[in-house]
Amino acid sequence: MAMKCFILAVTMMIAVNICSSLALGGGDSLLLGESLAGKRSIISNNGMFELGFFSPRGTSNWYIGIWYARISPKVIVWVANRDNPIRSMLGVLKFSSDGRLRLLDGKGWSVWSTDLAVKGSRATITNSGNFIMLGHGQNNSEIVWESFAHPTDTWLPGMKLWKGMKLTSWKSSVDPASGLFSLGMDMSPGKTQMLMLYNNIVPYWSSGEWTGNYFANVPEVYAPTRFEISCVRVSPFKIYFTFSISRQGHTLTGRILLDEKGELKSCDWMDDGTWTQAWSTYQGQCSKYDICGANGLCNANDVCSCAEGFKPKRDTQGWWSSGCSR
Repeated sequence: MAMKCFILAVTMMIAVNICSSLALGGGDSLLLGESLAGKRSIISNNGMFELGFFSPRGTSNWYIGIWYARISPKVIVWVANRDNPIRSMLGVLKFSSDGRLRLLDGKGWSVWSTDLAVKGSRATITNSGNFIMLGHGQNNSEIVWESFAHPTDTWLPGMKLWKGMKLTSWKSSVDPASGLFSLGMDMSPGKTQMLMLYNNIVPYWSSGEWTGNYFANVPEVYAPTRFEISCVRVSPFKIYFTFSISRQGHTLTGRILLDEKGELKSCDWMDDGTWTQAWSTYQGQCSKYDICGANGLCNANDVCSCAEGFKPKRDTQGWWSSGCSR
């Protein structure tokens, strides 16, 4: 009897230690049947990225997201339920016994989940900030689902931005819901330029075609000793871009962000504890794709006007995409 009590006590101590470790972000994975709730989180092995619940400043909405573990205030790089927030902190991210990840609200309703057909045995936050799900049995090293394939507003080093994928801005600085701007590869056959769309319809900005080292309209991104973008053609119809950031052989913390104002920019974390902007697509209003519309002209002061013999198609208040008519 005493031996049974001893074994039970040891078992309970191990269970408590595991839960405590998880609550403090001591592990990098969730196994089948495990869950995250409240302030519990998981952290990548290198201590760089953390996954857990967060609530934007001034709101009562809660989300599952990924952020830089060592940087304060939080810089969110991925959000699972961006368009379906939980209204209280009673949510739980559960790795169900059927091999699916589910985010449940306080009433037990599912607000987000991985694909129905995808089954995994382990969910891990990697050193690159990718939240992955690994398969079963002989496929336990195969990635069957990954957050990198479902980006929000942030492109991280090592992430493959395939043709057909897109970044979508936040709605505002405190609202991660899908915003007005999206960025992805031009879907036209043979094209390798990036297009930014306003409201998923109106062309807003173009990177220009890929030259082999940089995009024609953004030559400043070419800095092979620090910032390197690569275009990989798997086949004529399967193309992706990826990038890396380094300085004198050391990998840097950095990201490419599509912000809520439609600006695409590279942000690097410096040794002095601040973010610096290496480059940006914003070079004034005239840099925006077809900003003045058909038969419109953009002058050196970033002001639109109509070509001689034309007038605005409608009364424009800073948005000229409808252009000018004769």
